[in-house]
Amino acid sequence: RTDPLTGCFNRAHLIEKLPLEIKKALRYGRPFSLIICDLDHFKIVNDTYGHQGGDQVLKDFIQCVRGEYRNDVDWVARYGGEEFIIALPETDVGGAFALAERIRKSVEKRKIVSGAHEFQITVSFGATGFNRDTPPEKVTVENLIREADRCLYQAKEQGRNRVVVCPL
Repeated sequence: RTDPLTGCFNRAHLIEKLPLEIKKALRYGRPFSLIICDLDHFKIVNDTYGHQGGDQVLKDFIQCVRGEYRNDVDWVARYGGEEFIIALPETDVGGAFALAERIRKSVEKRKIVSGAHEFQITVSFGATGFNRDTPPEKVTVENLIREADRCLYQAKEQGRNRVVVCPL
């Protein structure tokens, strides 16, 4: 259930929990949003500061995320490598944008220390979501992840260190 490095949920838990969250939101006509975030130029961090530096970046990133979201409602899972998914029950896409922007600014300002090195990183975000007006047949795990990923790639193409939101 837990990623040993970052302490957030792992991909297996994401695959188990996300469909249940979506089903609950649909049943009660509540909004739900999903953010995919990817650390910018992470390969350069690993190549420059080694895997210990990369590990420190991942831990620091999760600390930034945890400092911004609602611990009793929202949750984060490591999707793969340096990609994470933040699930936001009871949150519309405007709220997802606001959260992603707070995290983006927090990460951008943070100084990361690994050994004798101090450096900074940035993160790109793609977010999507649905509400009671979204046709239920459009609301699937696959569609949410695909749309958030599409938004993430737009953020990367537009220069990184930004948030792109696209309602489902």
